[in-house]
Amino acid sequence: MKIFNKGKSRLSRRITWRVILIMVLFNVFIFGTVILSDLILSMMEGENRAKHIIDGIEGKLTTMLRAVEVASKNNLAEIEASLDSPEKVFDALEHELRVNNLYIGCAAAFEPNYFASQGHWFEPYVKFSDSAYVERKQIGSAQHDYLKMEWYEKAFHMDKGKGFVSDPYFDDAGGKRILFTFSTPLFNRKGRKVGVFGIDLNLDWLGQTLADEEKKFKYAEFTENDPDQPDDKDDTFFIQVLDSKGKKIAGSKSFDEKTLHTIQEKDSIAFEEVKIKGDTYFISSRRLGRTNWTLIVAQHKDLVYLNVYALGVIILFFMIVGGIVLFFFTSRRIKLAIQPLRFLSDSAKEVAQGHFDTPMPTFKHQDEIAQLRDSFCSMQQSLKRYVEELKVSTATKASIESELNVAHSIQMSMLPKEFPPFPERNDINIYGIQKPAKAVGGDLFDFFIRDEQLFFCIGDVSGKGVPASLVMAVTRTLFRNISVHTAEPSHIMETMNVAVCDGNDNNMFVTLFIGVLDLQTGHLCYCNAGHDSPYIQRDMLPCDPNLPIGVMPDWHFTEQETDMASGTIIFLYTDGLTEAENTHLEQFGHQRVSEVITSFEGTPQQLIACMSDAVRHFVGETEQNDDLTMLAIEYKNDK
Repeated sequence: MKIFNKGKSRLSRRITWRVILIMVLFNVFIFGTVILSDLILSMMEGENRAKHIIDGIEGKLTTMLRAVEVASKNNLAEIEASLDSPEKVFDALEHELRVNNLYIGCAAAFEPNYFASQGHWFEPYVKFSDSAYVERKQIGSAQHDYLKMEWYEKAFHMDKGKGFVSDPYFDDAGGKRILFTFSTPLFNRKGRKVGVFGIDLNLDWLGQTLADEEKKFKYAEFTENDPDQPDDKDDTFFIQVLDSKGKKIAGSKSFDEKTLHTIQEKDSIAFEEVKIKGDTYFISSRRLGRTNWTLIVAQHKDLVYLNVYALGVIILFFMIVGGIVLFFFTSRRIKLAIQPLRFLSDSAKEVAQGHFDTPMPTFKHQDEIAQLRDSFCSMQQSLKRYVEELKVSTATKASIESELNVAHSIQMSMLPKEFPPFPERNDINIYGIQKPAKAVGGDLFDFFIRDEQLFFCIGDVSGKGVPASLVMAVTRTLFRNISVHTAEPSHIMETMNVAVCDGNDNNMFVTLFIGVLDLQTGHLCYCNAGHDSPYIQRDMLPCDPNLPIGVMPDWHFTEQETDMASGTIIFLYTDGLTEAENTHLEQFGHQRVSEVITSFEGTPQQLIACMSDAVRHFVGETEQNDDLTMLAIEYKNDK
């Protein structure tokens, strides 16, 4: 039993890598699907996070303002009932302050000269100086012109029971700090609007609320791994509140003008990607109720995509580890699975080297490889038979080719092959060629001189190959034998026609042109049997439309005549010239033949060489599909 080569199989490597490639593509698809899903969920989570924070802060502010509004309405009547004297106004304000200890302070600002004794500006203000003592003071003055302040102007023009929440500002006369004011108009007993009641509210709770929310999300996962990272440098998550003019009220970071403009244009932003100082953030914003303030939540893309990054790293790790394990396991299993193919390949190599008796390996399992082995066995036997048959057919073909070569030589020997054929004469110059499409062909041309007359012909047998060559040989022999006894081209043609028709069971025919040129006078008699008309100089010779020979034995062929001047060339050819095709299946045609002849001046040999070059250039690499024969005769009589 032959020992087979157990070298490493290239097929196993290809299969292994293809399996791995398929698994990688599948895993990449799964990886992409999971990451994309997680990305969508992370963005939804980021959007919900921002909405939850905004809802919470807005709820606190709304609750606070509602409480202030309710308290203001409940105590406004007491203040309006105390408008008789400045002292009563102070008392009413202090009472309001003591029952609402969340206030920084409260004030009643009056129209100019409302109390004549107090002058143009009168704004009584009360606030706690400590936890028990209430400080009273009149803060209205030219330096503190409350009449031009937003909280006064906007509230004064409101209807009874309505209130205005101002933007935060620094109060340099009353509260001595940054605060915002809830104000509502004051009416006297006659129902006339006389001033504004204002309550100063603390903003510290807002800043603390924003800071508490930011601490929950600022790189919560990353700061655990990097506890030394300072919080003030962490811009992963921040919240900001803007007033109606776009100025920051509270928050840890300021936006650039472009981002502020984008935010201020909209009442709310659900979840939108923006660039802030080169970093990508997702911002959400909303105009807070009862105010013109805007609350903004900005989340860095790393925070939004945190779960995506973490999940991607985990999946990628398991994909790499799993891929390595899968590669070694798959490679091993595939090598074992295709090992029988290596044995079969070695046997096939022996058969390919001509050892047709090499035994094929046997396998335990009747699977596709075993079926392939049976097919190889059948092929082995078929090859053995084929080689034996090929030896016989090769010998036969060699014999046929040898015979065709002999036939080609015989056929060529029957045609004129020495040029010039009559070197002793100076009144005639002849040149001709024949190029068969196969080993032997059906074209012919011939000429000889008898009694100072040149007998010549050119013909084309229907078909190609050996049958056409045999008819060609018969036709050439008939032309020679009959022309010896008569000089009439029509008589020669009719006699040849009867002979070819006799016993023509294969219905083959010959297009033929026969001419007899008197070398003394230049008088040409000719007869054409269905052949292409030759050219005399630059003009086509007129020819009657006779049938080819071999078609009808009783056909009467007409004879024609013309005179050739000295120096005239008659050019004869077969349809292999005009029907030569190029790669575009275009034919050389009569027009191109005429163009070559018209532009030519020289000897018959030069004419045929020029025509051959034109055809060769036209057809290019296209294989010759028909026999090509050309004959040129120049008559020169200087007498």
